[in-house]
Amino acid sequence: MKRILLPAGGALLATGLLAAGLVGTASANANPDWASDTMAKDAPTAAETAAYWTEAQGTTNNFAKATAYTTETVAASKLSSSGGYTPDGKPGVVAPIGEEKATTSVVKNVNLPKSIGKVFFLDAAGKQRWCSATSIQSKYRNLVATAGHCVYDDKANASVMDKWVFVPGYYQGKTPWGIYVGKTAYVHYDFSVYNDRDRDYAFVTVYNGVQVGGAGKEVSYADYQAYNGEKSEKAETVATFEEYDKLTQKGYVGKVED
Repeated sequence: MKRILLPAGGALLATGLLAAGLVGTASANANPDWASDTMAKDAPTAAETAAYWTEAQGTTNNFAKATAYTTETVAASKLSSSGGYTPDGKPGVVAPIGEEKATTSVVKNVNLPKSIGKVFFLDAAGKQRWCSATSIQSKYRNLVATAGHCVYDDKANASVMDKWVFVPGYYQGKTPWGIYVGKTAYVHYDFSVYNDRDRDYAFVTVYNGVQVGGAGKEVSYADYQAYNGEKSEKAETVATFEEYDKLTQKGYVGKVED
């Protein structure tokens, strides 16, 4: 039996995202225009989702492991070729190294708007994926636009994508403007029910952004040992006045303790 998303009927409640511009209207049809479904059900779930993506995996995180997601992407079991004999083309000439024809190009530093970024999620197979997305203007400044198939897995006839987040300005595993976890997904009714590709778009309300990084908190050794979250150590050396004088003369900076 095909899964049908529930028609949307309430106000959007969430706060705080970047903006860029949209005005939406609804027309009177026999079927509802929009269908909706819950993504992260509450704030603790949203925090767990953000933590999943930032979890350290050696020198990287789960963001860096994600691959681009399209509905046309199919993993081939083996390579195959077809067709008959094709005659060779005209012989070519490759210049020796260092004697190639020089070409000029203009290098530009492109600063993308803060509203543009990527959405990351797990597909029906549990694989880490990403799609392009953008935040848009809305009353509560909490709305993200992307493709419908990047929100709802219509191919597998499954639910909304798991661990869905939006990262504005994403670049090589970095989240310069925070992580926004999906709260409620909205897709066109015809896309969710009939797989209508002309309606392959979606809007997602998100929770308040989670800023990664920032200044640390200095705690006692006992509190440090008891804390189970992410933590780091800062090494300090206590020196005598004589040792301190020698260090400062060599350009080092230390801290004097009585």
